Amino acid sequence: ITPEQALFDEPIDISISNLPANEQINLEVSCKNQDGNFWKSSAIFQTNDKGVVYVAKQAPISGSYKGIDSMGLFWSMTPTDKDSSKNTFLSQITLHLHEVSLSVFLGNKLRIQKTIRRLFVPPDVEKKDIHEQGIVGTLFYPKNTKKSFGIIIIPGSGGKVPDVVSQLIASHGYTVLALTYFKADGLPEKLSLIPLEYFQQAMRWLKKQPQVDGNKIALMGHSRGAELALLLAATFPREMNAVIAYSASNLVYSDFLLEQKSAWTYNNTPVPFMLYPNDEEIFEAAKKGHITLHKGTIEDPFQDTKIFLYAMQMKKFKQRVKEAIIPVENIRCPILILSGNDDKMWPSSHSGNSIIERLDLNGSTIKKKHINYSNAGHNLFMPPYFPSIDLPVHIGSGWSLFGGTPEGNAHARKESWQEVLNFLKKTLQ
Repeated sequence: ITPEQALFDEPIDISISNLPANEQINLEVSCKNQDGNFWKSSAIFQTNDKGVVYVAKQAPISGSYKGIDSMGLFWSMTPTDKDSSKNTFLSQITLHLHEVSLSVFLGNKLRIQKTIRRLFVPPDVEKKDIHEQGIVGTLFYPKNTKKSFGIIIIPGSGGKVPDVVSQLIASHGYTVLALTYFKADGLPEKLSLIPLEYFQQAMRWLKKQPQVDGNKIALMGHSRGAELALLLAATFPREMNAVIAYSASNLVYSDFLLEQKSAWTYNNTPVPFMLYPNDEEIFEAAKKGHITLHKGTIEDPFQDTKIFLYAMQMKKFKQRVKEAIIPVENIRCPILILSGNDDKMWPSSHSGNSIIERLDLNGSTIKKKHINYSNAGHNLFMPPYFPSIDLPVHIGSGWSLFGGTPEGNAHARKESWQEVLNFLKKTLQ
């Protein structure tokens, strides 16, 4: 196994030797989640004339993934429990992926078993909880770097940035502020009527930190956080030097609460926003065959993208759509937009295309790129090689799907991670 200890975003080469020549062997990778439930993947390989299997150079004969892929056994892990109530996104994000077991079977006999350790927390990254000058979040920075460029990561409606993402990005030489903006002491309880000035203050705070080269910072957001990152770049164009938007919207949306207020304010005034259709309008649209209804259960999760698209075509929302469009033509820095064409949460592919079109129509000369990944869903903002099966996630009043196939999600996460690192290097360094 090379390297023996790898960072979570590094690929691992696995080779098995001293096996019978030209025989079929079964490789299994497994680990547990916080509840002790097992996840597993497996693949059958043929040994060569010397009794060796090179996972990074061979396609399996059969198994949980296809084709040559050194990390296929990692991203293709699925839950072994048949109880659907236990197979949710929560069970996925609580997997103990820092320690997985590799088993080699010849026939039904276990020949070798080895533990593979992967580092979530890079040894050279410091972590510091922040609760000062009204700013709440967590700061991650390389220990041995005097000055690095800053990145603010803005989460979506879940309200928290996964530590593993922030730590891994920091390990590439950046100071990362994982920013909290609701559901914390001194902050709003819900994602509703949140002042844009809070984020401007956070950007200015980060620039003043001793670890940060104050000349250059980037914003990185996912879902509602991506909507916000684009809105901030359009509102405060001189405050940042790059924007990365994962699964973004080109419209400002409501807080999705019962009364549907704006999610954001500026100068104490709600930012114009798009509404989500009410139940009666959704039932009517389903009756006419425009959308398919889902129950929002684990067995039949919501898939809301078509509802969002339908709402954009409704006559009653025509003016709202115009007013809610983010004025991306005001952005003055390079932007990278990442989406999946099977996003089942909201139409991020459509939004990404609309953002590029609006920039072109307005003669924008900024560097801009939209990558729309085939068979990928909403949840691209994950490290590469993370198990990529789409499982229901509980949001609001029910269960929803992110979308994407395991293969599509795995490919998108791997490729987009590298795209992001390359983009940051080009625009900040």
